[in-house]
Amino acid sequence: MKKIWLLLWLSLVGISVFAAEDTITEQAEQFYAAGNYEEAADIYRQILDEGWESADLYYNLGNCYYKSGNHTRAILNYERALLLRPGDAMARYNLEMAQQSIVDKIEVLPEFFLVRWYKALETSLSADQWGYLSVAGFIVFLVMAALFFYSHSVVVKKTGFIVGIIAFFLTLGTVFWAFRQEHRISNREYAIVVTPSVTVKGAPNESGTSLFLIHEGLKVQVVEKLGDWYNIRLADGNEGWVENSDIEKI
Repeated sequence: MKKIWLLLWLSLVGISVFAAEDTITEQAEQFYAAGNYEEAADIYRQILDEGWESADLYYNLGNCYYKSGNHTRAILNYERALLLRPGDAMARYNLEMAQQSIVDKIEVLPEFFLVRWYKALETSLSADQWGYLSVAGFIVFLVMAALFFYSHSVVVKKTGFIVGIIAFFLTLGTVFWAFRQEHRISNREYAIVVTPSVTVKGAPNESGTSLFLIHEGLKVQVVEKLGDWYNIRLADGNEGWVENSDIEKI
């Protein structure tokens, strides 16, 4: 009986938390509609600080920053929204709009077309979406296996075998891609430059050789961390060291 009451209490607490979040979100939307973008952004940041993270929150926060003229923060939050929901067309479009203000126009290193297609496929869905597909694929595999073992029809057995094999390998692939997407979310290997201008050093210290200059809003890959310094890589392959206060991970 105590367990039942405990489950009921946890359910009520969960409902009340979601209701409170919805109320706060509605308030933020009202601020946004009224043009009070800073107030709306404060509410979205408060929700994120409390441990709630979603693509919608980052997207809405990105819109607040974009409307208030802070394109660097808009880029950061649109990128975070796309990390959680890669197929969000609106977030991608708004990101491209915000990126027009970036000073640095880095030429991306060319990739073999098969590698490019593979990466596009892998990042086309979120970890949850790949997970749902893997479950669906495994169910199809079990159904086909049952048809293969228990059907008396040769045609049905062949169909069950062929479709079952395809479903099995699709399940393995979708599980792998789900883990890959989850790995991206956990590791956050990319970052956005948040300092107006940064001199990239050849060593992780102030006395290191100055290599080149980058500006806020630029997306970089974090290769290594050493003390208060990050080794970053640009899309054109150039590398160097910047202080951790100069960038913020996506």
